Amino acid sequence: MDERGHRVNKKNPAVAAILSVFFPGVGFFYLGNIVKGIAYIMMIMTVIVLEIHAEGLDQIIVFALMIPGFYIWQIFDSYFEAKRVSSETPDQMEKKPSVFSPIVIVFIGVLFQLVNLDIIYYYDFAKFWPMILIVIGMKYIFSYLKNRELSEGEKNE
Repeated sequence: MDERGHRVNKKNPAVAAILSVFFPGVGFFYLGNIVKGIAYIMMIMTVIVLEIHAEGLDQIIVFALMIPGFYIWQIFDSYFEAKRVSSETPDQMEKKPSVFSPIVIVFIGVLFQLVNLDIIYYYDFAKFWPMILIVIGMKYIFSYLKNRELSEGEKNE
């Protein structure tokens, strides 16, 4: 409890990172961010499936590098999200959740469904992986701009 009687949500960043080491996405379950945890699980599983179905040395190399890349990224992301969650005041914790993770889950689900319906093939699916990087980059750009607007608004008050 803080000085105003609000429950403080302290999460240990090391625990979140260690959980993410043992199983990708679980660190976010610990933090209470279930959707983001599921999104990371889906991303890792997607890259593994793409690696299994890779055709040609170029695809094998790209997906072989993406697997540890996403794996390591989600460990660091869970660590830093735990630090952020632990430092927030109760007023800041009431922010609206991001729609980024659900969009990633839907996008990956649509691609797998298109493969299941034989509309596209795993080879075609492999061509879409840069879209994940583009979407992640756009999410960070919009978050940066939004946070900058909020901080400038607080300075003007």
